[in-house]
Amino acid sequence: MLNTELCACGSGLRRIRCCGADFTAVPDAASLEILNPKAVEATTLFNEKKFREAEALALKLLDIAPNLRAALRVVFEIRRAENKLGPAETLARRLASIPAESNAVAAAAHLQLAQMLVAQGRHADAEAAAREAVKLSPRDANTHHVMGVVLTETGQVHAGELHYRTAMRLLGRDDGTVLANLAWNLKLQGRLDEAAGVYEQALAIRPDNPRGIGGFAQVEAGRGRLTQAVALLDKALTTWPNDRTLRLLRALMDLQDEQFDAVITRLDGPLAELLPPELAARGQAAQRLGRITDAVSAFATGKQMQRDRYGQRYEPSAFLQKAEACKAFFTADQMLALPRAAPSDGPQPVFLLGFARSGTSLLEQMLAKIPGFAAADGLAPVSTLVNMATKLAAAGAEADYPQVLASIAVGDGQMIPSQLREQYIANLGNAGVIQPDTKFITDRAADNHWHLGLIKLLFPDAPIIHVLRHPLDIMLSNLGQDKKLEANCGVSMVAAARHYDLSMSMIKHYRGQLALRYLPVRYEALVSDPLIVLQSIVKFIGAAPVKLPSKAVVRINAFQPMPRIPAHVVMQQPLHERGTYRYRAYEAALPQLFSEVRPILEGWIEELGYGASA
Repeated sequence: MLNTELCACGSGLRRIRCCGADFTAVPDAASLEILNPKAVEATTLFNEKKFREAEALALKLLDIAPNLRAALRVVFEIRRAENKLGPAETLARRLASIPAESNAVAAAAHLQLAQMLVAQGRHADAEAAAREAVKLSPRDANTHHVMGVVLTETGQVHAGELHYRTAMRLLGRDDGTVLANLAWNLKLQGRLDEAAGVYEQALAIRPDNPRGIGGFAQVEAGRGRLTQAVALLDKALTTWPNDRTLRLLRALMDLQDEQFDAVITRLDGPLAELLPPELAARGQAAQRLGRITDAVSAFATGKQMQRDRYGQRYEPSAFLQKAEACKAFFTADQMLALPRAAPSDGPQPVFLLGFARSGTSLLEQMLAKIPGFAAADGLAPVSTLVNMATKLAAAGAEADYPQVLASIAVGDGQMIPSQLREQYIANLGNAGVIQPDTKFITDRAADNHWHLGLIKLLFPDAPIIHVLRHPLDIMLSNLGQDKKLEANCGVSMVAAARHYDLSMSMIKHYRGQLALRYLPVRYEALVSDPLIVLQSIVKFIGAAPVKLPSKAVVRINAFQPMPRIPAHVVMQQPLHERGTYRYRAYEAALPQLFSEVRPILEGWIEELGYGASA
């Protein structure tokens, strides 16, 4: 009996000719050749916008030969036009997987898949397809451009820059879109002066690029040129008055300029009609105006929207497994048997720990004002060395990190920590972080708490500065942000509290098993007595006598030009104490706000000494 069950993927094909097909038993090239004229006919119907006829013919052909590329492409294009992204992705992946008559055709299929995923903001998912497209067609500028986008948006900014520049070289001419994307990449690296110059080139070629104008405005704000940034956005909004990204950026400039009523006016309307970044900005403005209920309503609506509309969920399972593996391996007894990297006379890293919104950015800004200190801003994190460490330690054998590190105690493996240390410093040098006068580099990578064991092997005496803040203030501050956090824990305060608990348990484990040079610094002290805190840090690090900035300079926290400007400087503000124990007013106004997170965090509140203030 004929199986007529349609495939659950939504392609429109029968299941046994789609996701349930046996692709080892499909028609060969000779058989497909017989069907090609009909596939051309389906394509012609599609091009003539006779979509139903084209679809019907293509589905019939695919029922005979599910690997008929031209017919598959017709159905893909129709599903994409219908905005049925799930079925379209399934069909795009199938197009990329079936053998092609040439590398160019295969590359085009992989590129098509990568571009579709990029359009959905799924840059990490697009990386494999983009890489395959480049390998199949290394002389094609478009494949390098898309690879540059993917790498840039997944944090691999230096590799992304190389692909953008390769795309420009292959084009043999300046291209406004590629240049604008290159400028954004340079912005992410903190090379803001270079980024500004490239944006000027890009917009001279293609002035009708609102995304490019928005990026240029952010660069100008990062250079301390808020007036110029505002002028760029105001002019762009006269051309594109309904552009939501430009409107949001303009509201953020108002927020920076403390024009809070203007922010709310720009982002007016029912909360349900705003997007999460708009809700975060509107909530922050309401917060500054003391409108607690309005602020929380905006923040909570944004988080609810992330979960319900965009399907974002807290996904801790991989991190729970990582925690179990790291706690099992990085023990005092195990670490005694492992070699350490040889001492180095070069710049020394200072590792900053702290959950998101705890104050590590602020501390890095303040340390950057001290001569000899450079801010790495998490640009070349220790985590990027894990694959290299695994390959070197495994020596061809299958092994998982961190257990594979046990082999570095044997033979030439004892040189691996020094090799990794040299690579870490080289990465920072390549990123432009290290200057001739650099003595200390602050590394505030968000995942440093996972890698304290590896850090101990590479930099045995490195200072570890842990910025502590009242856990409920951290939860409240993260509620007001629209930023992707580890394991997607930013989607709710409960998720953030659970991940905070996991992160703190990792730090506690490492402190119990490793002899770390550890200094806790309280956010509350950092904003109330910044000079005293800085003096204690400099003394702890063991730096040679340095001239600290004056108390007035520290409190103003003014913009300071530097070779590479960290991203967090864009919204740099004078030092303030508004965020200390802010949760109290919110809990008083909305007693249920912390009802679910308090039980999760109560133990840490007590252990960190905040019990009396809780």
